[in-house]
Amino acid sequence: MIALAGSVTLGLVPAVSSPAAAHPIKNTTLTGNRLYDVGPLPTTSCPERPVKKNNAASAKSYLAGVLRCADRSWTAQLRKAGLKRSGMKLVYADKVPAKFCGLKWRKDDFNAYYCDETHTLLIVLTKDLLEAPGDLFLFNLVATYYGEHVQNGAGIYRAWMNLDSRNKAEFSEQNRRYNLQAYCFGGAFIRSVWKSLHRSSEDWDDLLYYLRGWASKAGGSRKSITYWADAGFRSGDPGSCNTWTAPSSKVT
Repeated sequence: MIALAGSVTLGLVPAVSSPAAAHPIKNTTLTGNRLYDVGPLPTTSCPERPVKKNNAASAKSYLAGVLRCADRSWTAQLRKAGLKRSGMKLVYADKVPAKFCGLKWRKDDFNAYYCDETHTLLIVLTKDLLEAPGDLFLFNLVATYYGEHVQNGAGIYRAWMNLDSRNKAEFSEQNRRYNLQAYCFGGAFIRSVWKSLHRSSEDWDDLLYYLRGWASKAGGSRKSITYWADAGFRSGDPGSCNTWTAPSSKVT
């Protein structure tokens, strides 16, 4: 599970003892999605709003601003690819809910969750999440979960859900391919607005360090999370996020 923000997806993956050999994906919605062929996300401006430590109101304003930027950028990208889209809703809670999106939550499960069925991202504004708002963690929180929303709009979510798997190892690898793509999409969006953030390369390196704490059997290893988030950031192009054709060694 992700240390602060929860698994990018359900994380309902059986444990396996070791990665298996390559399991080719044959669904062209996954391997040859039109989103991969329309080039980098447009360079736009998304200045960060002020956010105060331990202040939920300013955090909400900050997160809502990031959402608007992501919606603008990805709407243009999906339109170029001839894909339908719908806006992502953002809701908040001040404590972990008993249930969301049909799932029961335990206190330490996750602090954010995207519901594919309702296109809604819930962020629980816990003390831990608000303790150090000056880094890129909050920005990336929306960026990565919006990446999952993009997967939904591009048909990737449904195609992934409909995949067959021959064994636990193959099932686990398919989940990692899906989750790691969301990290990569998040990185691509951050690249598209990077100049307007007035951040340094150290800020990005720090974020990659934090993301390694999100490692899980469902979400991917530290190495793979870092690789795919950085691949998206370096290129700014969703075409570099085709985890579905990558070798198994890149999706551990």
